[in-house]
Amino acid sequence: MLAARAGSFARGLEGLAGVWHNLRVGDVVRCDHRALYGRAVRWLAALVAGGLGRHNPRSLLDCRPLRALLERHVNFARIELHLRRGALDALAVTASGYGSSRGVTFYQAAGHPPPWQRERTLSCPAELTLDHVMASVAIPLLFEAVRLDDDWYGDGAMRDHAPLSAAINLGAERLLVLTTRNNDPVPLPQPPPYPTLGKIGGYVLDSLFMDAVGANLERLRGLNELVQRAGSEPPQRFGRPLRHIDACLLAPSVDLREIAARHSGRFPTLLRRLLRGIGAFGALSPLPSYLLFDGAFCSELMDLGYADAQRQRDAIIATVLGSGITI
Repeated sequence: MLAARAGSFARGLEGLAGVWHNLRVGDVVRCDHRALYGRAVRWLAALVAGGLGRHNPRSLLDCRPLRALLERHVNFARIELHLRRGALDALAVTASGYGSSRGVTFYQAAGHPPPWQRERTLSCPAELTLDHVMASVAIPLLFEAVRLDDDWYGDGAMRDHAPLSAAINLGAERLLVLTTRNNDPVPLPQPPPYPTLGKIGGYVLDSLFMDAVGANLERLRGLNELVQRAGSEPPQRFGRPLRHIDACLLAPSVDLREIAARHSGRFPTLLRRLLRGIGAFGALSPLPSYLLFDGAFCSELMDLGYADAQRQRDAIIATVLGSGITI
């Protein structure tokens, strides 16, 4: 949405905030009885019967409302317009190919930078569409995979082990990295209860979405030190000279699972029953925070993000202006 409104960043931010402020779970997934329990029953039947052939369920949730939401708010044709006018340099989204077992970064950029390839990942220039976005957010098992060209794609986090690399390969020299993980230690109940299915599912999603960011930042710090020590003769990697990349990391000061727990009653009744049935709720369970597409919850997250950004205001400005400060 910001890329499609790059001609006026402030208006783009206002529009994006407006979507999140007014969001409802039903704007992202269908929450009626047939959509939720009908799919759950089909999954159970497929497991018991050893498969239902071509009638096998494709996902637990129906995310067609999300597609309609994005169609209303994102004008993909304007991305190319802003690239030509110089208001935008590049935009990239990553999806995971189920057939190829590779992460693919689809990108649209000014100047037509050459594609790159790494272990289990590659890039592909493309005119980005709604299908690319839907593929990049297709959470495994929960959301249906999306067909792009000759493969089916799911959430990019499954294969994107270096989430900062796309921006760097597209020419970025300074990175503002946003994460939703709070790294403060969490006290555990003693003795800890056996994890529920919902707890395990949330942990898997948390590992997919969050672990790669920290590891990628550690590698980036190491490469920056290598560049600094090399002086005027920077070492090369993958046939390109390494360069120093400033990165400012913004992480929440509060565990977002605590905020999600306070808003768990805002799930639609049927979805709340389904999540409760698999043990998704409870102390610091991560799964609700990934599915609570609710305006009140999102508004509290935005207020927290604004307050945290104000506390790191100097570091953000220093990174944006290219002072060489790395956090």
